[in-house]
Amino acid sequence: MQKNSRLYSLKSLIIFIAAISLYRFYTLTHVEIDLYADEAYYWGWAQHFDFGYYSKPPMVAWLIMLSTSLCGDSFVCIKIGSLFVYFFTTLNIYYLAKELFDDEEIAFFSAITFVTLPAVWLSSLIISTDVPFLFFWSLGMLFLIKALKSDRWSHWLVVAVAGGGGLLSKYTMIIFVVSAFAYLIFSPKYRGHLKNPKLYVTMLLAALIYLPNLYWNYTHEFVSFKHTEDNAHLEGDLFHPLMMLEFLGAQFGVFGPILFGWLLAILPRVGTLRRDDRLFMLWWFIVPFFLLILTISLLSRAHANWSAPMYVASTVLVVAWLVMQKRFRWLYAAIVVNIALGVGLYQYHSIADALRVELTRKSDPYKRVLGWRELGAEVGAVLKEYPGAKLLSDDRKTMAELIYYIEPHPFDAVKWNPRHTLLDHYELTTDLERHKGEDFIFVTGRSKIPDVERSFASAKLVKRIEIPLYKDYKMVYYVYYLKHFKGYR
Repeated sequence: MQKNSRLYSLKSLIIFIAAISLYRFYTLTHVEIDLYADEAYYWGWAQHFDFGYYSKPPMVAWLIMLSTSLCGDSFVCIKIGSLFVYFFTTLNIYYLAKELFDDEEIAFFSAITFVTLPAVWLSSLIISTDVPFLFFWSLGMLFLIKALKSDRWSHWLVVAVAGGGGLLSKYTMIIFVVSAFAYLIFSPKYRGHLKNPKLYVTMLLAALIYLPNLYWNYTHEFVSFKHTEDNAHLEGDLFHPLMMLEFLGAQFGVFGPILFGWLLAILPRVGTLRRDDRLFMLWWFIVPFFLLILTISLLSRAHANWSAPMYVASTVLVVAWLVMQKRFRWLYAAIVVNIALGVGLYQYHSIADALRVELTRKSDPYKRVLGWRELGAEVGAVLKEYPGAKLLSDDRKTMAELIYYIEPHPFDAVKWNPRHTLLDHYELTTDLERHKGEDFIFVTGRSKIPDVERSFASAKLVKRIEIPLYKDYKMVYYVYYLKHFKGYR
């Protein structure tokens, strides 16, 4: 089916994606913020190649390793991989919709809608596990459709690569398998593939691609799996309806208010969707993941971005539904609203300045990425005064930021861990007991450290650092010179 082929062409789409990517790159180079703590954390991982890291599979570290090897360790170079990956993820969405519906209009608007989702606006400025994860998820869906249609080995092999790459990005890629099998079981058109050996060879190849990370976990007490389990917090009181409502409310911001409203209206229409195998397939790549995260939010809590992979299929489903129902005004409005939300997020500080609104800690979405550069400069100056001392901290996020923002980078920093827990990468890779007799510069948010003082020959407060961020909040840290570690007491 051809509709306004010039307007809805791949060339037009690429021009749009390129334009929006250039705007995002401009924002990256001009925004006055610091690295998010997790980004600094992942950058630290990227200093050495490995098949696994404490809390996540290795793909995000590999992506940072690639970008920083090409242009250095600057703020922009660490994050730039997101823009490139989202460019190709958006093309995956285009081809996925085109392969499924053979309709350039649906394909074009699916891609435009995806690249302008509020979640993608935000994620494009952040280097995170979701960036490669969404690429592999969308690639897997695209070539699964191709494989089901053609049964070509080449298509099945790409599905295997996508599956393995997805698992090396985020463990929840396993839900892709659940969705695929559920769809095949209930699809009269493709149910025969359940007896297709190529399907199971594909799964085996994907597992083999993932295998190095499994082995890494085996040799590191399965810390990544334990962290994933701990993230769910499935303990104590297991009924939190308000947390579930909070998670649902957040999805209006993640997917966009109009799009998520339509998604909630479409998903219950299982009977109607089942009559169109294309829509039914998309439904199966949304509902299992949605129900899983919704259940976790009810039993404990779930971050808004945990639902990210379901929005690959959700974007195509909602766009296809609106185009097929000729509800173009809703589609245009949804895209315009999401673009406005994205631009508003990027220009948040400029808009506040123009309106002469003084931001507070509660009203500034960028509050977690401010002040770290200044803290690094202050602590770095102290370290220069004590050249024989190593950096020590009792907080993962503070330690990650300091290692990045102090020059030269103190990669020999050590985590204070008297209980010998394994709660972060630094507790996994550093051990203060190996540094007996050494001196440290200890950076902490605590004004009193009697537990720390007992383990050293002497302790002296050398600096109290205050970094004003808002009228109602300032970052406060205490810097101690700790001499001659005696062992944990």
